[in-house]
Amino acid sequence: MATFPYDHVITENLQTSAELIVNTRPKEERVDWVAFLMNEMLSIITPEHGQKLLEDVQARIGDRLETGAW
Repeated sequence: MATFPYDHVITENLQTSAELIVNTRPKEERVDWVAFLMNEMLSIITPEHGQKLLEDVQARIGDRLETGAW
């Protein structure tokens, strides 16, 4: 099981965002909301860091699909 970073402001905001998306939006929109967050992050970092971020996220998702754990 992965250990995730913790910051009381960021963690609370992301948890609230996740709850809002799951509880107020159609399930068909969930991927779009995750993509929106990624797009927001990519818009404020360099293209090189953005490419690395996408590769790292892709690897983590692959691990999750393969092992069932982050």
